[in-house]
Amino acid sequence: MIFFQPVFFGFFAVFFPLYGLLRNRLARQNALILLGSYIFYGWWDVRFLILITISTVVDYICGLVISGDRFGAAVWRAPLALLAAVLAGIAVFAPGSLIMIASLTALGMALLAVALALTKEMPHDRRRRLFLGLSILTNLGILATFKYFDFFAGEFAQMASAVGWEVNALTLNLILPVGISFYTFQTMSYTIDIYRKDFRPTREFLQFAAFVSFFPQLVAGPIERARNLLPQFAEARQIKADRLRSGALLFMWGFYKKVVIADNVAPVSDRIFSDPTAVSTGELLAGALAFTIQIYCDFSGYSDMARGLARMLGFELMVNFRMPYFSRTPSEFWQRWHISLSSWLRDYLYITLGGNRGGAFLTYRNLSLTMLLGGLWHGAAWTFIAWGAFHGAILVIYRIGDVDNRLSAMAGVPRMVAMLTAGVIMFVLTVIGWVFFRAASFADAAHMLAHMWMPVWSENYATVFFYAAPLMIIETFMRLTGRQNPWERMPGIVVFNLCLFVLFSVLFLDVSTGQDFIYFDF
Repeated sequence: MIFFQPVFFGFFAVFFPLYGLLRNRLARQNALILLGSYIFYGWWDVRFLILITISTVVDYICGLVISGDRFGAAVWRAPLALLAAVLAGIAVFAPGSLIMIASLTALGMALLAVALALTKEMPHDRRRRLFLGLSILTNLGILATFKYFDFFAGEFAQMASAVGWEVNALTLNLILPVGISFYTFQTMSYTIDIYRKDFRPTREFLQFAAFVSFFPQLVAGPIERARNLLPQFAEARQIKADRLRSGALLFMWGFYKKVVIADNVAPVSDRIFSDPTAVSTGELLAGALAFTIQIYCDFSGYSDMARGLARMLGFELMVNFRMPYFSRTPSEFWQRWHISLSSWLRDYLYITLGGNRGGAFLTYRNLSLTMLLGGLWHGAAWTFIAWGAFHGAILVIYRIGDVDNRLSAMAGVPRMVAMLTAGVIMFVLTVIGWVFFRAASFADAAHMLAHMWMPVWSENYATVFFYAAPLMIIETFMRLTGRQNPWERMPGIVVFNLCLFVLFSVLFLDVSTGQDFIYFDF
């Protein structure tokens, strides 16, 4: 189920009025959110509901243990009821998988119960470390199995063959569950924050399960922290006119960015990146620019739609993008691009590695490792790792050379010119990075980077600039005025005309039938 598909609008048309009827009824609101979120996620493949349920149950129990809270058998009732409901759904819609999934689930729950029993008399500090490890192992184990096992198994077989060993690659050929990278990171941060004593666990399983599976941001973020979003599930929500209006406008802007802009420049990037050697060198830059616009409008469009839907329901999600292509330095770019992931990597990986506390060399090492793993988070491919390595390298180079301050202090150069120069340089570096990210192989990336700097005007460039022009105008206005949502303060007649413009664009500008969001693959 995708936000711009008719089936989602039908789903929301049923869900939203029911939700509105339950105002001031906290438990029922959360129960409806949980049910709606599981229907939303199970629409792709009901079998994968067991993965998110296992993560939810394990992290709920681990959070209580890590905090030192005492609990008895009663705490298991709601988690086991949810597991039973999911297994019943699998029995109805995917009966062929039931025996295997039910057996693995029962084994996992039995191991968790054994761990609780065997560690009951263990010193608290040791026990909390053990259950933090169990939480991380469960989440990363699920993620690694479904996302990375086949890739590394294949690479190992190739390396073994290169040194004369004949090894048959053991691959599982598993389907990648939608959104697995997002919700595993979200639930992991919950137990880590409890371990660090930055957050107290909830004893309300329904609230926690609704927080983990919240459908607006479940499959492509933002990767919310429990301390921001979970308390919102502890308060009854009412549908208010001002939040409904601003949420709908935010959703509309995200819808426009995705369906009108991203999906209409996608054919340009798809054609050129599919075989760069078959395209005239003068058009290669058009492909790189098209993907630069596509991935931003696709991903930020999803985030805006997610935030808009959540706001209409009475929730406030974090801002995930702040006009990243206006950045002047790599560090500023990562403060503006996919903020929920970059801040997650900073707080739970970079700082854990030592951050900048061990001197220059260790700081550069930590930056590089963080970005390498950030690249790997995006997918099991060497091109993603290269993209992460590239961003790690420019972060280190800028830090060593103090480039931003040097540009600002250029003698005889006005500050505005220096800042503009820094912005252009950073944008070019960002485009280079996207070539690695999108290319099917290193050979394709090398060909594009070697030949795309002598563009020849063609209809591909016209297509990219035509669809990107409204984005450029609006974001330039936002940058100059400092407004994140400029339409919220506009008179009603102006907003009405903007809505007509979006409708006109959708109906008449050859809008495609809609592609899946790019980050669904991550």
